[in-house]
Amino acid sequence: MRPRSFRRGFIMSRLHEFCELVSAIEVVRDQDVQSLGFVEIELDGRLVFAENAKNLNIAIKAKGVAAVLTTPELATEVRGSSIGLAVSADPRRSFHALHSALVAQTDFYGKPLPTSINRSAVVHPTAHIDDSCVAVGPDCRIEAGAIVLNATTLGRGVRVLSGAVLGSEGFQTMKFDGEIRDLPHAGSLVIGDGSVVMANAVVARAVFRQATLVSAGCRIGNGAFVSHNTQIGCRTLIGHGATIAGNTKIGSDAVIGPGAVVLDRLTIGDGAFVTAGAVVTRSVAAGTRVSGNFAMEHRRLVRMLARETRKGS
Repeated sequence: MRPRSFRRGFIMSRLHEFCELVSAIEVVRDQDVQSLGFVEIELDGRLVFAENAKNLNIAIKAKGVAAVLTTPELATEVRGSSIGLAVSADPRRSFHALHSALVAQTDFYGKPLPTSINRSAVVHPTAHIDDSCVAVGPDCRIEAGAIVLNATTLGRGVRVLSGAVLGSEGFQTMKFDGEIRDLPHAGSLVIGDGSVVMANAVVARAVFRQATLVSAGCRIGNGAFVSHNTQIGCRTLIGHGATIAGNTKIGSDAVIGPGAVVLDRLTIGDGAFVTAGAVVTRSVAAGTRVSGNFAMEHRRLVRMLARETRKGS
């Protein structure tokens, strides 16, 4: 299921057209740009920033980068590349200012549309659904105290239990001059057909022109948190109180146990099993079971614990 058109209607814009919003940015070489984004995030047509030579070299070679925002001193390193180029004395601060301005002042990330709620959906009187940019599909049930925020699409038969929050912002900050600044979330959230988001769970929308995706038939447990731009395959179970950090990819038919933590930008393969309380710091292959803190293949952990037990006896 795809996000609604209010997050997909935009195609691209010229770099100079939106960089005018921030006086500290000068465009050196124009280019078509579809979104802002970070170097490490897979997103086509993105503008990224680079503060040093190492990051700039990575940005120039990264797939999907259309333009880079860097310092005037480093700009000479981009001469041999065809990507767009903008400069600023403080690329990090200017990137934050540009993204914030695009969210607050323009339709760069998409024009809002009125919320639509299918006539067969059942919405509790105390639930909150934003007036714009929400689509509630047929046979959905939204229980007492649930909150559905803008840029959220619910497929057929989705259940949102009491106190759940859909489409909130995740934890995405930038630091400069000793300050911590939140980065506005401009992306969307899609909950697939027949999925259930249980009581007090929180699922965040994406930061840039992307969608957090919970595919069909999933279960998000009580008090669980799924962060921005996470991609979850069909029929996957996220246990009570689990935390899934941003830009994580989880395959179909996987299980993330209660209280488990999966760090950002990892891949959990189809049918993988993360046991309760595990802390996952590395990607997990399809069909693999991992346990422990830090998580490792389950049988390896059992053997290691058995050896330690024998040593202590």
